[in-house]
Order: sequence, then structure tokens, then C-alpha cells
Amino acid sequence: MTSKVAVITGATRGIGQATARKLANLGYDVILTGTTKPGVEAAIAEAAAEGASARGHVLDQGKDRSVTAFAKWLAKQTDHIDVLINCAGIYPEKTDAAGGSVLAGNAQAMLDTFNVNTFGPWRVIRALGPMIADNGRIINVSSSMASLERMSGGSFGYRASKTALNALTRLAAMELADRGIMVNAIDPGWVKTDMGGPSANLDPDTSAEGLIWAATLPPGGPSGGYFFNGEPQSW
Repeated sequence: MTSKVAVITGATRGIGQATARKLANLGYDVILTGTTKPGVEAAIAEAAAEGASARGHVLDQGKDRSVTAFAKWLAKQTDHIDVLINCAGIYPEKTDAAGGSVLAGNAQAMLDTFNVNTFGPWRVIRALGPMIADNGRIINVSSSMASLERMSGGSFGYRASKTALNALTRLAAMELADRGIMVNAIDPGWVKTDMGGPSANLDPDTSAEGLIWAATLPPGGPSGGYFFNGEPQSW
């Protein structure tokens, strides 16, 4: 029996790495990506040390050329994808003195954030879409900061990029519905990662459970939704 194939971007650390490990332990053929070759190699080695198997390749989803190169490499590794998890993202405003203010934020930082956090997953879905198997799953890692209902001030670029990612999720779900492909956005919670910081209330392994839930939904499960730990969230 052929193993199910899971492709996970941003899987060399944090939530992505924890999700890759969990799926590998569930028997998935895991293909992970990161922005540097040493990072990818280290993640593969760590998986092997824990008895899990994984392959990987460098991917900078902010660059068309990198996405195209990854897609060509991937086509030589497998003829299908069962699960695509768009986990990679950036948050440059976290260290910006202006804090991503609408009035004073750094314009280039905001453009860079949109390029990676919104257009990056779009590039990946567009490039890999033909390889995703019928009844497959696409998971876009969003944020509680993307919720319009709960939105507060600051971090304009990050918040808006993740809100736009939620819109991409809805649109992709509609376009891929005839193939039975489920596309959902996942709020991973506030997680102890380089992005979330040490004061966060969740560890990556706990956060990853929400992604595992979405990755292992049965055929005919929800699509076009926004979830935290399997529970619907307000847009």
C-alpha cells in the first residue's frame, strides 16, 4: 500500500517541524521545506533520530523561481500529494519599533510580509495544485490575529496578511470542491516559538494537534473554514 504523502512548508522548526514529526509517526511520507539547506538537513536528521522518515528541499515561497524549482524537484519524488500544509510565515513587525502601525509602520516590511504570508501559500497552491490527490487536504496556518471580529491594534502587515490568507482559503476551497479537496485555515494559537516568544501558552507539539486534525479529516469533512483545535472560529 502506498503511503500518503504530506508536504509541509516551514517545517525546519516550531509548529511545522512538530507537525512533520507527528505525520511521519502516523505513517505519512513527509516532505518538508525550509529556507536554508542546513536547516532542511538538520530537520531530516532529527526526524531520523526519532525513528521517522522524511525528505526535504529548500523553498523560499516569497520567490517564484524557488517555488518553480521546488515543484520540479517534487514531481521527481512523487506523483501525488495527499496533504499540503502551508506553515511558513514571517512577522518582521515584531521587531519593528513602529510595531506595524497603520500610520507609522515600515512599508517595505509590510510588503515583504504579504509576499511571504499570503502570496507565498498562493504560489505553492498554484504550483502544486495539479499534484494534490482528489479528496486531499490543504491546510493554511493562519493566526488569531487574523480574525476581524477579535482584531486589535498594531501589526498591520501581519494581521492583514493572515486575514488575506483566510480569504485565499475560502476561495481555494470553492475552486477545489469538485475534486473533494478540503481547504481550511488553522489558528495554531499562541505558541512558544521564535515568533511567539517564551511567554506563549502552547508548545509546538500541542499546537500541531490542530493541524493534524485538519490533515486527517475524513472525506466529506469541513472545507473553507477557520479553526482552532478543531473548533470553528469567527472570521
